[in-house]
Amino acid sequence: MERRRLIALVGGLALLGGVVAVLRDEAAPPKPRAYERFLDERVEHVPDTGGPTAPSGLELAALDRTSLRASWTSAGGFGGFEVRWNGRTRLVHGLETELTDLDANADTAVEVRALDEMGNRSEPATATAVPRLAYDEASLDDLVAPIDVFDGPEALTSRRWRVFDGGNAHCLGLRPLNGKRLEVNCDAVDLQSNVPLQLGAPGADGAIGRVVLVTDGPAGHRPEDSELVIALLPEPFHDTGRLDKPFPPGAVVLRVTPFGARFDLGGTTSTDETPGAHPPPTPGVRHRWELRVLPGSVVALRDGVEVATAPVNVPWTTARPRLSFRKAEGTRVDMFGIGGRPTTPVPASLVQFGFGLEQADGSVEFGNAYNPALADASSVRVVASVVAEGTAPITVELGTRSAPAVVMPPDQAIGRFRPSVVYADFPLPLPEPERNPKVRLRSDATLTAYHAHLVIADGQDARRPAPRLTDRPLPDPQVPAPAVFVQHRSPLPPSRQFPHEGELELVVELEADRAQEVAAVKGVEIDLDGEPVVVLPTNGSAGGRHGFTLRLADVPTGRHSLDVRVVPVDERWGVRSHQQTFEVRPL
Repeated sequence: MERRRLIALVGGLALLGGVVAVLRDEAAPPKPRAYERFLDERVEHVPDTGGPTAPSGLELAALDRTSLRASWTSAGGFGGFEVRWNGRTRLVHGLETELTDLDANADTAVEVRALDEMGNRSEPATATAVPRLAYDEASLDDLVAPIDVFDGPEALTSRRWRVFDGGNAHCLGLRPLNGKRLEVNCDAVDLQSNVPLQLGAPGADGAIGRVVLVTDGPAGHRPEDSELVIALLPEPFHDTGRLDKPFPPGAVVLRVTPFGARFDLGGTTSTDETPGAHPPPTPGVRHRWELRVLPGSVVALRDGVEVATAPVNVPWTTARPRLSFRKAEGTRVDMFGIGGRPTTPVPASLVQFGFGLEQADGSVEFGNAYNPALADASSVRVVASVVAEGTAPITVELGTRSAPAVVMPPDQAIGRFRPSVVYADFPLPLPEPERNPKVRLRSDATLTAYHAHLVIADGQDARRPAPRLTDRPLPDPQVPAPAVFVQHRSPLPPSRQFPHEGELELVVELEADRAQEVAAVKGVEIDLDGEPVVVLPTNGSAGGRHGFTLRLADVPTGRHSLDVRVVPVDERWGVRSHQQTFEVRPL
């Protein structure tokens, strides 16, 4: 009996000790596990025989007093680059990166090393700069007040900007960048300045007008679709909805993509582009774009280097600048300014409607213009996009008032195959009893209306609510995604069916092309049919290319699956994976 009691007591203590140990393990950080190289006997790793080559031509520039943009050249660097400054380290894939929130008056020493796929570092390229001294104080001399810095919702009030976001409340946000900066979070949005550009006397560079934009875009998820448009729109085209092709006559449109920049002059695309003038934009790295209007031509520059030009005498003296972002999610907008004759803002706010609804009486109704939106305004313009099944005139109604629709050039009449833009102007205030007037279109022809909006001419003292912008944290470092390629080593046509002999060549490329910062990679793991065949430590690399061979004679015939995983050093960033299948057929 005593022996049984002793065993029970010892067992109870052991159980209690186990519980305590579990609690301690949960509270304490996990112990680092050995991450050892493993290759199945059927697999051979094909290493890269060349080491990383040191970058060259490291240069530091500044777009404000507390930032530096580091850029360099490299003959290699497929595995990425390591940037060190002020005790900090960042891995990137591009040939530039931006260092922010620096001491304006202190020396900042920067080192850049190339990495290979196994995490080996090259010798560093080094440079040192003081941000305030690297910043060109004269860069604002040719601009007139006010200059916009997009640091919060108040920067987008109706006194300064019109926002064409289609009612998407999450289209714009704020990201940290020496404070806060505006970020595009949707497929399409237009921002139009309420400060007119008025042409003036030629400056030292011959420009009679200019627009300057500091941005890191366009930086979308699909670079081939991403575009930033800087447009100058004369009356009445500045009141159209989202800008789209064909562009209005007389408009000057600079189209910027990750692959170049070119002008589109009222539907005529310029081919006078300076090839190779600048590399594709790097996410998170700002550049200074400038559109100059000169007598007889327009010129585009990036960081002071000419990238596009087109011969044109603009047929106007006043235009409104508009910024259009298409498939450019993640693009940040930092600073905007106008150069020419000094002007003052012309406040105007927007009320955006969706599709018009056909009524029983044949009219098309968009919705109500609520009185608070019309308060303290002198007039309102109704703008709509329509098609019609006939040539009868169209009447625009705002409550009990009506006016004939005016067709914006170049259309002379409404057609049935392509939307045309019409508008009508109404003075304010409305008759005293009328509240929340309805917006309608009427015609004896059958109408289809796609969208409409009100452009409300606000008074100087009008106070419209600022748009709601959500704060967004800095993006996490991105774990490179694996791109996997399999092929037979013999000269067979591309296929996923392989003979039961020879070797299968397996290539894993780690990509993070659109990342502002790359997460350090701990290693690459490959499973074949759920069983591990490769564990390859990469020692904190930023990506690269890994080659393997697999003896097919030792693999059973039939269908097989590969699971490739990229494991980051910091497990908070998550594992990226790719699954792929192939088939081994009998001889």
